[in-house]
Amino acid sequence: MADADLYSNLDDLPADTDGLDFSPYVETLAGLLGSQRTRTPLTLGVFGDWGSGKTTLLRLVRKALPAACRTVWFDAWKYDQQETLWRALLLLVLTEVGQAIPEDEKAAHQDLDDLRNALYRTVDREEVGKVEIDGEKLLGGLAKGAVRIGLSFIPPAKVLADLVAGLGEKSGDGAGDDLLGAIRRERTQIHVDQVQFLEQFQERFEKLVKKYVIGRGEGAGRLVVFVDDLDRCLPEKAVEVLEAIKLFLDVRGCAFALGLAPDVIARGIEMKYREFGVGSGEGAKAFPIDGARYLEKIIQIPFQIPPIEAEDMRSFVNGLVDTWPDPACAEVFAVGLGGSPRQVKRAVNVFLLTWGLAGARKKKLGDRIKPIRLAKVVVLQHAAPGIYAAVRETPRLLRELERYYRAEEARGGEWGLRAEVRKVAPGGEEETGESVGPPPGLAGLVANPAARRVLTLHPPTTVDANFAELSPEELKPYFTLTRSAEAPVPLTEEALREFFEPELVRVPAGKFVMGSTEAQVEKVLADGKVKKEHEFIYRAELPQHEVELPEYRIGKYPVTNLEYQRFVREGKHRSPEGWAGDAYPEGKGDHPVVSVSWDDTRAFCDWLTEKTGKARNYRLPSEAEWEKAARGTDGRIYPWGNDWDPQRANSADGGPGGTTPVGQDSPLGDSPCGAADLAGNVWEWTQSEYKPYPYVAADGRENLGEASRRVLRGGAFSDQPWLARCAVRYGLGPGLRDLVVGFRVVVSPFRSGL
Repeated sequence: MADADLYSNLDDLPADTDGLDFSPYVETLAGLLGSQRTRTPLTLGVFGDWGSGKTTLLRLVRKALPAACRTVWFDAWKYDQQETLWRALLLLVLTEVGQAIPEDEKAAHQDLDDLRNALYRTVDREEVGKVEIDGEKLLGGLAKGAVRIGLSFIPPAKVLADLVAGLGEKSGDGAGDDLLGAIRRERTQIHVDQVQFLEQFQERFEKLVKKYVIGRGEGAGRLVVFVDDLDRCLPEKAVEVLEAIKLFLDVRGCAFALGLAPDVIARGIEMKYREFGVGSGEGAKAFPIDGARYLEKIIQIPFQIPPIEAEDMRSFVNGLVDTWPDPACAEVFAVGLGGSPRQVKRAVNVFLLTWGLAGARKKKLGDRIKPIRLAKVVVLQHAAPGIYAAVRETPRLLRELERYYRAEEARGGEWGLRAEVRKVAPGGEEETGESVGPPPGLAGLVANPAARRVLTLHPPTTVDANFAELSPEELKPYFTLTRSAEAPVPLTEEALREFFEPELVRVPAGKFVMGSTEAQVEKVLADGKVKKEHEFIYRAELPQHEVELPEYRIGKYPVTNLEYQRFVREGKHRSPEGWAGDAYPEGKGDHPVVSVSWDDTRAFCDWLTEKTGKARNYRLPSEAEWEKAARGTDGRIYPWGNDWDPQRANSADGGPGGTTPVGQDSPLGDSPCGAADLAGNVWEWTQSEYKPYPYVAADGRENLGEASRRVLRGGAFSDQPWLARCAVRYGLGPGLRDLVVGFRVVVSPFRSGL
């Protein structure tokens, strides 16, 4: 990667060239505004959301107008800090008209100056409907010192009465009546002055336009005023600009093109005119102003910018960057971000920055970051922020989401929430089926077309373009990079509501083989060179025997820090060791929670049951349920088979020396029912009391009231392979906590729809 490629970026300025094939719209709108056959005054509204290309379109229309048209460009947002935004617009318009008046026409220039001055003189006196009264003069000198009173244009009766009464008490009998009469006379005079001002301004302005704009070029002239970014101003100021156009400038020979998001302006209108009162007293009625209907009175011709065609967006995106790290990246942005040029440019900027960061950190990251994948994560960050926030905390959800979308696409392109597909064997017995439901935590977010388009854009066989086969650790660097480019997006409340509930897999009813044979135990003792005093651990697996269980569901993964955090916060429960208050260690939201006692795990299950409205009865698995989920019905030694494979589990045999994200070794290390992490990573609590075999549920070992040692299963990241076998069992006191001990949950009995 060349150094120049690391730091490239795009500006956010409107385009002066047509990169989105706006030419048909430009030709039509310019013809409408500039044609002498178009009757004026005319106000055209160019509607579109922020970033949809309104400014670019207006600029292109302005360039395409006939030479006889004089134009004014008013970028409303730049003047938003001025006290009266509408006055800035009128001054710009008057300045442009002044450019059309020959220098030697002194009377016309004087008339123009009078109009400018009137904007300050008359309007300042009114001060947007406020009156200043000199109390000393009105009260004939009875008041000591001048009293300045600011009244709204039509002051409420009670406010006015209270004011008069207060001054009357200080000024003597009858002074209040004199003051009230003076205020009424002053207010009436301001009404008269305002009406005269409006009439005189519009009349004199129209004469100037007729003589020096329309008359120029044998009557072919026209004044076209472009007002852009009106929807970025304060609502009340934006409304004042619209009203100023109608009150002052709405004369023959003038046309206006307004770029705005209509819903934003409509809300501003409703905010300014919240309600009009009819009558007074208790019987008075009030009614709201419909912003959209009000806007129709201002704008005669609305033009909604159409959605940008896919091919046009592809051309636009391709043209943004001279050399893409991979040409397919441009397609990701074109397909994922749709019709907002500004959003596309922003996302491409983030991509260029993060791709540059990846190059700068090449020594640490190597070649793990692939440009197409990075482009997809950036698109999710911008077009699906809820999904992005969720998968940022739990990266494995990204691969599961991609699998879900692909499964739905394979079923005819329909997508949405689906129930589990369950197959029926020839004998009538139900077999384990494939679940095509959305990943837990994302159920309320999957109906995002941008996410679906991007994650199914490339066939599964496309090299370095997809996520379904990546481990959580391989996914994490993408989120480390994108975090650097933008403030973290918080998980939505909708997502948080779902993130406390673990994902479950189904274990069908039936018999299985539990424990180990004498030969298997002797082999472990010999291969592991087990000391005599530790032999009891392995002989506790004897004798091997058959156990029958009803159907149940077990957690696909151990409970994670992120899932447990909600319990700690809402249940006011003790935090595990190593947490900072109720915050788990940085970057370990998808790691299994550890340092939890058996008592802690039971409290979590009780909380989770209540949290889900008791639709599911959560609890710890019995050790029989745990073992059947781990080894299935064929008596295998490890969840994946009879031979140890260090690539399928997190153990001391080649592991990182600590916990890894749940599902890190999935699906290679999954058990027959689809559960992950049942060998290594962390030991897991079970419900069962640590008693000798054979396992008999009715012998009291599932009695929750006994404060006795409870069974741990599965081995941990610090253990050798022989402790990660499905049959290994160990006991620990229910109140003890350990840095290598976590848990997973069970729901039973199975009920359809859970």
